[in-house]
Amino acid sequence: MPLFHDFPALHPVLTGFCALSLALIGLTLFVATIVLAFSHRYMRADPRRGAFFATVTALVASVLAFVGTGNMMVFTGAWVFSGVALARLIGRSQHLSDARQAMRRAHGAFATGDAALLGALAMLWRHAGSVRIDAALAATATMTAPQALLTALLLVTAAAARSSLPPFSGWLLSSMTAPTPVSALMHAGLVNAGGFLLIRFAPVLEAAPAARAAAMALGLFAALYGIGIMAVRPDIKRALAGSTVSQMGFMILSCGMGAYTAALWHILAHGLFKAWLFLGSGSAVGMRGKAGNPAHAPRRPIAIAAATLLCAIAAWAAGVLNADMVPLSLGLATAMATLGEALRAQGPAASRSTLIPVIAGLTALYAGALHITNAAMGPDAPMLLPPSALIALIAGFLGVWVWQQSRAASASSLPPALYVRLLNAGTFAMPAKGDAQ
Repeated sequence: MPLFHDFPALHPVLTGFCALSLALIGLTLFVATIVLAFSHRYMRADPRRGAFFATVTALVASVLAFVGTGNMMVFTGAWVFSGVALARLIGRSQHLSDARQAMRRAHGAFATGDAALLGALAMLWRHAGSVRIDAALAATATMTAPQALLTALLLVTAAAARSSLPPFSGWLLSSMTAPTPVSALMHAGLVNAGGFLLIRFAPVLEAAPAARAAAMALGLFAALYGIGIMAVRPDIKRALAGSTVSQMGFMILSCGMGAYTAALWHILAHGLFKAWLFLGSGSAVGMRGKAGNPAHAPRRPIAIAAATLLCAIAAWAAGVLNADMVPLSLGLATAMATLGEALRAQGPAASRSTLIPVIAGLTALYAGALHITNAAMGPDAPMLLPPSALIALIAGFLGVWVWQQSRAASASSLPPALYVRLLNAGTFAMPAKGDAQ
């Protein structure tokens, strides 16, 4: 059945609304409202704050347009414009060499991804003979295998560029020159667009198993790469950027496995959580490494990993294991570990009073994502991996996570070459021409 359903009363340009679109529109408006309210005070001394607010508003409007439209032409225009507006915000501090180079890097990555998206949508339009997304998706079943594979690979490339997966992750890691509100909006919303793209065009992805495998491999590499960057960066914003690269890898991995419910849950949860982290990053300056700070507090990662793996094995034994279990179990494990450390710092009473509502909230968020994806597109795609491989994937990720936590607790170092490579990810080797004084 078509992925999206139209409401006849809506203007034709805005057709294609469904539960998925409404959920992401709600997330975008919620985060944008908080960011704009934060920016009102943060940018009060900036003489160009009027242009800043105008650009942010245009950016949010473009996101709302491509999330809600059912027309490929409107989708393409809004998608491209959102990249241009975001790059301008990244390079807002034009007097800084790093800001100008970060803006050029973002423009380059977005241009590559936009060209891939244009190619994919052009192939869909030519095959279906319609600019309506629902008609193009309905005609996907009649595409030849080479057509479906090329279209799906182009969509994966576009998603990787917007979600800052390697080799495109440099634009996100170098964008820390942007004001904190821009970083919050970017990490909480714009980078999630790659996951939305793959969810929305899921029938194309499902018609090309090789493209799904490529998305899984790229997502797996990005997840591990982002964890490495997060582990070595001493500054809070670039450490959070590494975390975003890793989380986007998990999200694209979920889409490749056909776990669209988990991918949507990831978009919603990551958007809310990362906006909070970035807007509060200023208060974290000087806190890392102090006694009582969660960054170096005692952890129990082995117990959490063992419990998570036992739950996955129990689901396998019960015959209910599916692709959703991989990103969902890992997301819940890391969320509970982070939450437990933060609550532990506030005392046992706060932990007991807060933990249950937070777990209930995460469960409700996942249940909502499950309802949305089932209503919009039916059951998730068939799994490419057998259940035993899913268990091995969960165990592998949990093993890397335990290693990461133990390494941080013991302050052990990585091999020098790897450490330098990860530490310099997203930085510039030399100043641009004309910038050296």
